[in-house]
Amino acid sequence: MQQRLPAHHIYYTLTYYYFYHYLPDDIPTMTIELSFDQGAVIVGGGTGGIGEAICRRFAEAGTPVIFTYNSNVAKAEAIGADIEAAGGQCSFSRVDLSDTDSVNALFEDAVAKYGRIAHVIYAAGPSFDFAKIGDIPADTWKKVINADVNGAFNLIQSAVQVFRQQGGGNLIGVITSAVECVPKADIMSASPKAAIEMLIRGVAKESGKVGIRANCVGPGWINAGLGKKGMEEKMTPEMVEKLRRSTIPLQKFGNADDIAYACLFLCSQQAGFVTGQTLAVDGGAQI
Repeated sequence: MQQRLPAHHIYYTLTYYYFYHYLPDDIPTMTIELSFDQGAVIVGGGTGGIGEAICRRFAEAGTPVIFTYNSNVAKAEAIGADIEAAGGQCSFSRVDLSDTDSVNALFEDAVAKYGRIAHVIYAAGPSFDFAKIGDIPADTWKKVINADVNGAFNLIQSAVQVFRQQGGGNLIGVITSAVECVPKADIMSASPKAAIEMLIRGVAKESGKVGIRANCVGPGWINAGLGKKGMEEKMTPEMVEKLRRSTIPLQKFGNADDIAYACLFLCSQQAGFVTGQTLAVDGGAQI
């Protein structure tokens, strides 16, 4: 059996959040305690819309945060400053996740600074245009696969190696709910994330015996990050409204915190018997 490490606690939860976020003010609420193993979280892609929310919510939970960014140093500095101003611990660095040596160095620095890494979350991904399969340039496809699949592989592999040495840890891949429902003209989102999902499930099967839990969160249409950019730049208001009404049973778009809180739950001790799963956070779009 794996040794249970001392935990720190957080008193806001999914139940509290979803009641306040979605239901009328007069609905009674409850508070449930989430517990987390001691250690830091590494977030790959911390300046994206979803990645930023993950960094902020884990910092609120008392977890030291290390995140990577690709090019937006101003946003990275702002996120780091906000977390530290609120009393949290945070560090960040520019890392090309598709470069194995850079990712290895990221983990070496994180372990040296914080001692134990409790959670690793892949929340990165390249920007691209919507295109049907027959119209995707070969070079574009290669770039997307290299950035997303190879980047995720490097982060996942380094995480597994560190987790093995320290006796466990939690791994999360932020993918897409489209892995269960083939999207039209958006295969460059779904295909890499499907590969990442299989990597995560492989880790769950291979490394559960050493205390590693590995799960995915599958966002649907989220009003943040690449989803928001796509709706604003590639769709007319009429197209966005049709999308909301015709494909999402809850009739609303999600936000970045919906994904962040799902990650928090899956990394908590309350999810200690959950591994190899994908939690779709998509308003029911997979139905």
